[in-house]
Amino acid sequence: MIGVGNIKGVDLKTLNAFKGAPIHKGTIYILSGIFIYQLFLKNIITVSFNLPKINKSFLFQIIKKYIPSRYQQIQQEIDKQVDEIIKENFPDQPGIPSFNEIPLQGQSSDDILKILQDLSNNDIDPHQGKLFAYCYPTKKEHEELVIKANNMFIQLNALNPMAFQSLRKMECEVIRMSISMLKGDENTCGTMTTGGTESILLAIKSYRDRAKYLYNITEPEVVLPITAHPAFHKAGKYFSVKMVYVKVLDQYNCQLDLKDYKSKINRNTILLVGSAPQYPHGLLDPIQDIARLADKYKLPLHVDACIGGFFLSWMEMAGYPLPGLFDFRIPQVTSISADIHKYGYATKGSSVLLFKDQSIRKYQFLAYTEWPGGLFVSPSILGTRSGGNIAAAWASLVYLGQDGFKDYVGKIMKTSQAIQKAIRENHYVRIIGNPVMSIISLNSEIINVHALADVMESKFGWKLERQDRPKSIHMTLTPAHINIESVFIQNLDSSIEHLLDNPDLNNKGSAAMYSGINNIPITDIADEFLLEFLSKTYK
Repeated sequence: MIGVGNIKGVDLKTLNAFKGAPIHKGTIYILSGIFIYQLFLKNIITVSFNLPKINKSFLFQIIKKYIPSRYQQIQQEIDKQVDEIIKENFPDQPGIPSFNEIPLQGQSSDDILKILQDLSNNDIDPHQGKLFAYCYPTKKEHEELVIKANNMFIQLNALNPMAFQSLRKMECEVIRMSISMLKGDENTCGTMTTGGTESILLAIKSYRDRAKYLYNITEPEVVLPITAHPAFHKAGKYFSVKMVYVKVLDQYNCQLDLKDYKSKINRNTILLVGSAPQYPHGLLDPIQDIARLADKYKLPLHVDACIGGFFLSWMEMAGYPLPGLFDFRIPQVTSISADIHKYGYATKGSSVLLFKDQSIRKYQFLAYTEWPGGLFVSPSILGTRSGGNIAAAWASLVYLGQDGFKDYVGKIMKTSQAIQKAIRENHYVRIIGNPVMSIISLNSEIINVHALADVMESKFGWKLERQDRPKSIHMTLTPAHINIESVFIQNLDSSIEHLLDNPDLNNKGSAAMYSGINNIPITDIADEFLLEFLSKTYK
């Protein structure tokens, strides 16, 4: 996930010229003719009717392929807007040297550390409690231990489990501790990965290969909520698996539509998916209801607990009952992904993918015996795996213990519930749905919440995440946010008042960006804009 929601300074007026008024559907040939005719008549591409999205995308591809001059016009506008965004969001850092080639002579350790410190000084400190994504800071003693554990084994390679017995022992124990936490049994098995995305990619790869081998399914489909993590979309693109998305009942509570879920299941379905919780709004999908569908149609069920696995598991112990089960206590759950580098508080690059038994996990592995370099077998997408992440994950779990996890969960939940209570009493903003843990999202029918997030950042330094569909702002609470509720709510009230007094702020900053992208009814163009932004970010 790239922080596109926090990008500043976008103006997509030219691209927004695609927006138009409704018209009755006609044949694709007539629509194509009208569309191309208008292209030749107008300097700025304008469509004076509202085509179905699939037709718009199709017609955009026609332009791209057969009318390159008009496509070039769109591309030039995208380039112009992206250049402006890059300039505003990534300003020069005076006094810090740049290296565009390997220096002729190596730099001294002191010089390198000074450069690194200067670079670090420009970053936000997650320990300040102003950041609501990406980092999960804890106490100094814990972090120092995890870093030491990482550094002790950072040069070791988990590629071959027989080469370094220490890594194998720690990885197996991390897996068994995770299985115990998620209520697996002696048959439950798993592997460590470098994060939630790799865990999800491997899950989809495993179920695809399983369905091909057992049932000869050659056009596999996965049914999952629209709120599921984009890593599933990535996995579908990587492994040629169609992702079939289930809608939510409404945009205010974002509860999953189970009737729609059932209707999406067919003979090509290889897997059902639920989130515990889903990231955008912190809502727990009805895993037990999805499990009943899995049982009825004899399908496997994957629970994405990447963000919630190491939090939800301790809530009951901390005195906060869950609205439903999500783990291996549900018989139909066949796999779970859970990140240790989130609420397991390990260094970045550690997650687990757990399977109900070996009969499913075997499809994750790859064996190759015809390589002249020797026998090759791999459990994950990566070949080389740093031993540092394994050691850090092991150290974090053993250091905290169940009491440590329970203590963090209890304190974070106290802050979460206090913030939720105050927002529910606020006339201008409201909570989306019923969050089950430390993730809160809020929206409004009265004010522009993206503009509200801009004010919260510019006036008070709170870096809230911007979201869409529905328009909302998101916060993920960590130990760094414990006891922030009073100051945060005061600042929120002040920011709402400031926004009401200055309505022009609705047309600036991230509020303008999301408004601009939402007014581009052809998804392909919005996608190209984001891809161009990412390309130039790392130029």
